[in-house]
Formats: sequence, C-alpha cells, structure tokens
Amino acid sequence: MNATSAGVDYQDRILACIDARKGVITASHCREQGVPTVYLTRMVRDGRLTRLARGLYGVPDGEYDEFFILQHRFKKTVFSYETALFLLGQTDKIPDGIDITVENSYKIINPPRRLSINYVSPDIFRKGITCVLTSYGNPVKIYGYERIVCDFIAHKKNIDPETYVKTIQGYAKYRNKDIHLLWTIARAMRIENRVRDIMEIVHE
Repeated sequence: MNATSAGVDYQDRILACIDARKGVITASHCREQGVPTVYLTRMVRDGRLTRLARGLYGVPDGEYDEFFILQHRFKKTVFSYETALFLLGQTDKIPDGIDITVENSYKIINPPRRLSINYVSPDIFRKGITCVLTSYGNPVKIYGYERIVCDFIAHKKNIDPETYVKTIQGYAKYRNKDIHLLWTIARAMRIENRVRDIMEIVHE
C-alpha cells in the first residue's frame, strides 16, 4: 500500500469511528486504534474535521455532545445538581444551565456560558461519583442520586422549590437507592440530622 492509499484508509477509519461514536473522536482513541494522529490535523486543515477541544475532533456542522465535550475539556469536573439529575434520567426538565462541581483548588480558564461551578473540598468532591452514558452514548462522570439529594438538602435555599420536592420524593421511590451511601455522604457533609429528618417525613 502506497502512502496516498494508506492516508485515505486512515482518514476513512477516522470518519467511520466518528460515525460509530456519534459525531466525535479523540486523539487518544486514534492512537489506541493505530491511526497516526497527524491525519486528524490534516483533515482539520482540509476542512473535513473541526477541532472541538484539545485532542477532540468532530465533523463540521455536526450535532455535538456538549456534556462529553465539556468534561473532556475540563477533566477534573463532575456534573452535579440538576444537570446530574437530568443525566441520571430522573427528571424530564432540561436544565437552564450546566452544573458542575470541582475541588476548590481547581482552576477553570475561560469557562463556557451557562456553566455554574460549585467548589468543594477534596474529600467531599470524591463522594458519590458515578459514570453514565449521555444520549450520544458517551461516558461522563456525574454525582449519583444519593449525592444529589445531599447537595439539594445542604443548599436548599438555592434550589427551585418544585424541583427540590420532586427530587426528594423521587428518591423515596428510586429503585436503585443506596441508603448506606446516602448516610456516608450525609455524615461527610455534616448534614446527617437534616437528611434523617427529611427522609423520615418522606417515608411517613
């Protein structure tokens, strides 16, 4: 196979991967598949791809997974609050903005609009992280329902009242609830008594 045909083959493989991955491809995925990443640069130069973020590419004018792109760009983030609730599939309400939580030492340069950043200590940051697939089939890190409930209770004054009530009531009916994890997070956040009082009311 000559260099020209090899290049065409690599580019076809890149486009096939993008199609399979619903619109995006990473440089690391190319390396894993034995595709030289120089072809990503060449395809951007030729207008066949667009660079969405460092090491992340998509087709021009494509529909992109904003959750996956954001977390690829800012790797030490976790989707939280209403955004996590949405990604968990526990609300039909599309969030007005995007809620993320980071460690209080993490710096986000040039954050996108609509981004709400919540800063917490490292030990609290790690509590309740799980992974789900977006509607595009891409993996992202979010807080599970137990952490969402604790965050809502801890910061009730900042939560839409209707969303707050539906979320707490929804957890009582949640089939995959982990009560042990709920108490572990509540103790770490020092809101165990508040969580217990609310859970007792919900289960009455």
